[in-house]
Amino acid sequence: MLDKLWTTLVRWRTWLVNVAGAVLIILPDLLSAPEILAVIPAGYQKYIIAGVFLLNIWMRPRPAVMARDLEAGK
Repeated sequence: MLDKLWTTLVRWRTWLVNVAGAVLIILPDLLSAPEILAVIPAGYQKYIIAGVFLLNIWMRPRPAVMARDLEAGK
């Protein structure tokens, strides 16, 4: 059971980290930074930032390789 959980966390770490980051960024308290307010119109800020996180996720075409996988070369 613990091994299966660890395998899932390792393979999907990019998704997990980026989704967590997107959720944090969407929170209104975090959108009050002057750097963001100066560049992105207020109505689009949370959507653009969440979109950047999703783009980062989509650039990874498959789950991460683990050391015990055949393609890792061991």
